[in-house]
Amino acid sequence: MKQHTIIKNSFIFLIPAVLFLFAFSLFSSSQVSADSGNLNTMKSYESILIREGDTLTALADRYAGDKSHFSSRQYMTAIISLNNLSSEYIEAGQYLLLPNYL
Repeated sequence: MKQHTIIKNSFIFLIPAVLFLFAFSLFSSSQVSADSGNLNTMKSYESILIREGDTLTALADRYAGDKSHFSSRQYMTAIISLNNLSSEYIEAGQYLLLPNYL
């Protein structure tokens, strides 16, 4: 009888703890996926023609606020990655893809 009471009391505390952990894990994972899906996922891209005098820094300064939530430096890194560039050097007449995160 005493053992039955101990087991019953254990379940009374164990079930709410398991439910709390389950609810917490659902909330945490949905919050992370919502943030990464909205902020860090490229939605589309645009092709632009590089003109004489254009630099990656100038392009990032010009387009970062319109196409992303990134700083100019972060947006420039995204341009380099998207275009598989080995350096920051670009030439007039070249086409680049600009990522759009918004």
